Amino acid sequence: MVGKQAIIDLGSNSVRIIIMEIFGDGSYKLVDEGKETVRLSEGMGEKNILTEASIELCIETLITFKQLMESHRVKEAHLVATAAVRKASNQSYFLDRIRKATGLSFTVISGEMEAYYAYLGVINTISIKDCLIIDIGGGSTELIWVQDRGLKEAISLPFGAITLTEALSRGDGNSSSMLRRIEKDIKRKIMSVAWIDQVEGLPIVGIGGTIRTLGKISKRKSGIPLPSLHNYHMRLTEVIKIYDKVMKSSLKERRRIPGIGRERSDIIAGGLIPIKILSDELKAKEMIISGKGLREGIFYHNYFKDSVKVVDNAINHSINNLLLLYKANLEHSRQVTRLALSIFDQTTGLHRLDNDSRRLLEVAAQIHDIGSYIDYNNHPQHGFYLVLNSDLNGLSNKELIMVAYIVAMHEDDSKDDWKTYRALVAREDYAVILSLSKILIIAEGLDRGENGAVRHVQCNITSKAVEIQLEEEGNCLLEKTTSGKYAKELKKLFNKKLYIV
Repeated sequence: MVGKQAIIDLGSNSVRIIIMEIFGDGSYKLVDEGKETVRLSEGMGEKNILTEASIELCIETLITFKQLMESHRVKEAHLVATAAVRKASNQSYFLDRIRKATGLSFTVISGEMEAYYAYLGVINTISIKDCLIIDIGGGSTELIWVQDRGLKEAISLPFGAITLTEALSRGDGNSSSMLRRIEKDIKRKIMSVAWIDQVEGLPIVGIGGTIRTLGKISKRKSGIPLPSLHNYHMRLTEVIKIYDKVMKSSLKERRRIPGIGRERSDIIAGGLIPIKILSDELKAKEMIISGKGLREGIFYHNYFKDSVKVVDNAINHSINNLLLLYKANLEHSRQVTRLALSIFDQTTGLHRLDNDSRRLLEVAAQIHDIGSYIDYNNHPQHGFYLVLNSDLNGLSNKELIMVAYIVAMHEDDSKDDWKTYRALVAREDYAVILSLSKILIIAEGLDRGENGAVRHVQCNITSKAVEIQLEEEGNCLLEKTTSGKYAKELKKLFNKKLYIV
């Protein structure tokens, strides 16, 4: 459906809203979002009663969210409630209060449906084939086994960041003996999952506020300036170090740890326990943080109207969406990509770059002109900003930076602030960026008229020169003249003269 749609997730710790807009050409983007901490799971007790304080705060938040929806003229809304409301003995009373106060009607989804939506949010935005997804909420934790990009198994477990933090505070508080008892209990529950031993060694993809906080701590420590946490990779050894530091810290000390916000500092300890158990028992080496989860999964479930809800290739889907959003010349994009990859493949003996580099070139070539959406003048630099700040999914943080630089340098190599990202991009990576940007410069020149005049290129390599022979469809004088101007660029790469014939 063309127009704006809202998704509200009434969670155990917070209430979140995203507003997505779908355009006539099928492209879509996030246009607004909001979050308020309400702690519905807090203080429910053994009778699982939502407290009046949390109910009032939740209603107050939803009133503001409804105003936000009205200001955006939202046409369609998907409203779901998860673990805290799912188990609340006063669930009907709570939902009725919301309806009367706001006019909003929520659907309480099962743990299995919560896991399914989380899976869709991850698999459509991260290029991964096999993994274990863990979604740590305030009152539940979902484990999802992904095999060959399909949902193999899923389970919802009845503990989360808030409930585990409350357990830690009982008795003698956050002492080592209490922590050991809780770790033992969570280990028993996780390892009793029938299929858990079959995911040993797989990378872990994490969702939720606890997981994002881990990423924030890591990024602050390493000095990585990227705004997005999506597809951020962490070694599990680093996760364990953060776990140990948090568990040994008082609440006051936790608040001073860079990356831990005040609203998360009091429940971060409980939320980390499931991650610690999985790290110990499954021998995983890496955790990937996903900034996309349940809400994005609900969006994709409704966006894809047919039975297939999973994209074949997360990167390509994201690229196609960006090209539509930024009004790119699709034929020119495809032509430049085809020519760039052909030159790359025919000159592998000279540049000696691998398939990972080829993949980066393919991505950068497709989106090399998106900066023109802002303004043609200086569009490579505009493209650099858009790559780093748009939803270009499927790439790791390092790959994203490298693609942004290739885009920025596809007309010249004057981008000199690469040291800003040296925590992720090493000097040898920069050499790869320079090489790929020069291939892209030549390929773009060979479609200067943006009319596909060059049907094919044949690279003939001699001891002193690279001769690019064109198979023409029409007059290619413009393309020969333009690409010929970049002969010196290819000479830097191949240490050979370039001839376009």
